[in-house]
Amino acid sequence: MKVSFSTGALYHLPLRTAFALAHDAGFDGVELVYCPEVVWRGAAFVQRLMREYSLPVLSVHPSVVPYPGYNRAAHILPRLVSLAERLESSLVVLHTPKVATLQEPRGVEFVKVLLRERERCNPGRQIALENSGFYRTSEARCLLHDARQLRDLADRYDLPLTFDTSHAGTSPYGVLGAYDILRSRVVNVHFSDLLPRRIFPDWPPLYTILSHHQLPGQGVLPLSDFVRELLADRYAGILTLEISPTAIQAWNLARARQILVQAIQFVRQFEGA
Repeated sequence: MKVSFSTGALYHLPLRTAFALAHDAGFDGVELVYCPEVVWRGAAFVQRLMREYSLPVLSVHPSVVPYPGYNRAAHILPRLVSLAERLESSLVVLHTPKVATLQEPRGVEFVKVLLRERERCNPGRQIALENSGFYRTSEARCLLHDARQLRDLADRYDLPLTFDTSHAGTSPYGVLGAYDILRSRVVNVHFSDLLPRRIFPDWPPLYTILSHHQLPGQGVLPLSDFVRELLADRYAGILTLEISPTAIQAWNLARARQILVQAIQFVRQFEGA
């Protein structure tokens, strides 16, 4: 199991800082979150960081900050696939659309673009759909937010999945229940805890920062049991620490480094056992 660090935790800082922290903490690689610096400086700059810090980009991920078109597969997926090709990354993470049926125009577009870009991928490179979180009760109408519907789609088109523990913790199935549904198709785990709290104003990005994607062991999710399940399954994919800037205490880089070391130790203690 390769333990990876999502650069989204330090989205507001130079990408070099994320690579340096990941290297110092002992990660096996990074999940590169698409960001303005990547657009501006290009794949060649990321390749230099990979060589300098001896860290591969194990996966690439859409932007975590909303901008026009950021959540449309037709807009972002071709860019992510091209970036993964340049960086020799084996995995592209893709969010699902908020549609009630796949017959809606946006649902039709999503499947069409997904299958087209999958064909464009070189052998050994995959596009893994990520399970979504439930921020509001209205999202229960979104077809692919449901783990069983997501599994049906993955089975239909033979797709791998990225399993987000914090998102699963907000679903009706819970972490272990959702993993039981999706487990045989999971190739990447977004690993973080969930800390339920009232957020004002009621804005999804604030939930991402202050409630979801918290430090493992600091919330309510049964992450110890989940890691044991992964090990019992002989899971050999990627486990990506995907935590928020507040959880990592990104305003204090020395403290952030300590937190990342603790997070790796949280996982490795079970492997040792």
